[in-house]
Amino acid sequence: MQQAVSGARSAESSGYVLYFQLASNGARRACSLTIQAESADEAARIFRENWGTIESMARDGVSTAMVGSASVSLAMS
Repeated sequence: MQQAVSGARSAESSGYVLYFQLASNGARRACSLTIQAESADEAARIFRENWGTIESMARDGVSTAMVGSASVSLAMS
């Protein structure tokens, strides 16, 4: 696993967008995730705390060729 997260950027009312990369079979995939949060720090904290789930969902998408503009939801309870 390789993860390089850039700073969260506000996407106005749609949340904060975090960018990261996945390395798989010698290739890198650029990924982004929008997180609804009160601040960029909170969005980064949510990202870190849920990295295992996020990585699994992203890898599943890459392996099934479900990449592109597909929307993914992460529900927290």
